[in-house]
Amino acid sequence: MIIDGHVHLIPKGFYENHTKIFFDISDLDKWLTNIPNSRAVVMTTITQYCDSIKINKEFFSTIESFPKKKQIFPFLWIHPNQLIEEHFKIFPLSGFKFHPSISQQQIDTNEKMLELCEKYKKPILVHCGRNEKSRIDYILNINEYFPELSFICAHLGGLTTDLIIRSFEKIKNAKYKNNIYMDTSGCFSPNLIIKAIELLGDDRIIFGSDRPFQDYRVSLYVLKLCNFDKQVFDKILYTNILNILDSTNSD
Repeated sequence: MIIDGHVHLIPKGFYENHTKIFFDISDLDKWLTNIPNSRAVVMTTITQYCDSIKINKEFFSTIESFPKKKQIFPFLWIHPNQLIEEHFKIFPLSGFKFHPSISQQQIDTNEKMLELCEKYKKPILVHCGRNEKSRIDYILNINEYFPELSFICAHLGGLTTDLIIRSFEKIKNAKYKNNIYMDTSGCFSPNLIIKAIELLGDDRIIFGSDRPFQDYRVSLYVLKLCNFDKQVFDKILYTNILNILDSTNSD
């Protein structure tokens, strides 16, 4: 089994000046058909000044009629200032996505968002990257106060090599890290994935591609270059994310 833990549904034309950056519902259908026993964590994408509620309504409407919807785990991605509790009731979400630099807010200033994710037992996938607001520091400021909430730090907590290394140092010195996970999206160094396992253990690393912004085949190849044994490889490919989703989405 392969579960891609970081996939965006982006229709053609969404990025008008970058026509090759798209991955629509037909592309998802094709991948799920061609890769036996595959599944995916799927979300839409939003921009800084968009109506994120409208975009997510369109996204969930699309996947509601998708014949392979049992093979996907939809994540809700709404700007925190547009988020209300009702969204956790009306959308059939498996988790929540937060992108600090797009929403221009740090995670540690969004108590309402965190409390809702914890209340409804939804893991939160947090973009980590170059923008100051997207540093892993802000996750580590508050994660101990939400011990039942799973924090999936995207891009190994940094996206680029220097920030990933920096994030490793932050995690190494963190007071509390029992609810910290990392996905491999955007990481193209096997050594960094190996180091992440040394820091957090093989139960905390999740395979992700970040497609269509990154190439799924490259992401999978980098993971294979780590030469993990089958048990570790399977944990990263699907067991770890399933454990998070099963534990947080059970009644």
